[in-house]
Amino acid sequence: MSKTLRGAVLALAVLLSQQTGRAMDAAPQDTLRTVVIGTEGAFPPWNITRPDGTLIGFEPDLLQILCQRANLRCQLVAQDWDGMIGALQAHKIDVIADALQITPARKAVLAFSLPYAITTGVFVTQKDSPLARMANRGLVLDLDANPTPERQTQALAALREELRGKTLGVAISSTYDAFLDKYLAGVITIKSYRTMGERDLDLLSGRIDLTLDDTTYLRPLLAAPDAQDLVLVGPELIGGELGAGEGFGLRQDDAALAERLNAAIRSAIADGTVKRLSLKWFKADATPDLGPDPASTSSGTPKP
Repeated sequence: MSKTLRGAVLALAVLLSQQTGRAMDAAPQDTLRTVVIGTEGAFPPWNITRPDGTLIGFEPDLLQILCQRANLRCQLVAQDWDGMIGALQAHKIDVIADALQITPARKAVLAFSLPYAITTGVFVTQKDSPLARMANRGLVLDLDANPTPERQTQALAALREELRGKTLGVAISSTYDAFLDKYLAGVITIKSYRTMGERDLDLLSGRIDLTLDDTTYLRPLLAAPDAQDLVLVGPELIGGELGAGEGFGLRQDDAALAERLNAAIRSAIADGTVKRLSLKWFKADATPDLGPDPASTSSGTPKP
């Protein structure tokens, strides 16, 4: 086969593949669609891998319900966090479900579903550390507040002084990178970890001074028998660089899948499913406030 003919055949194959993909993405919502969902399987209580390889947690439980309501045949696969976005763009998976916070930086490369939970970021250190006496414990700092309350400005200034010269451990490529760059650059040393387990071991052994992570991960950790030397400290963080809640990450050209998931999420929030599952797994209600459904008019009557 000549190079010209071979090139023409290859181009036709690529075109047909693209058209087939678009056709699948644009399938009517009453058509069963198969999707592959990537999750870490190592971020309790959001997603956990059992010894037999099965996945449990808030997200697997929620997805079982959402997929049924969205008429999706869903296959959950576990993989490392740092490879998920690449796997999504390469069409190896169709959805990222890993407590993915909806941030401005991530929205530049991903599409997102509506949030299905909203939680805060918290600091944890050892009980015998000087940081155990950090100020403003439990004060929620809304980084989207405009104008910024004076108490919040004072609390962020106090945080910078208290953490000066300390080493803070976070997951690699985490949501907290942008917050740390904006508010604590040049103040602390940041150590990044591939897994939560590695970070937690260093925290327990004193190789890092503190960590910053999602409250739904760290609060259960504090309740573990081998974590009794750890304590929650300082303010809690929400909004801004930390995002507008947790949502499913999607390819930007897959609007049809986003539409299906969004309808299912609204349904699960409206009937209390999200509240029930978050109370089960987080011991707290993490239901986000989505506001009115834009698919309805102001009178509540669905648009034709």
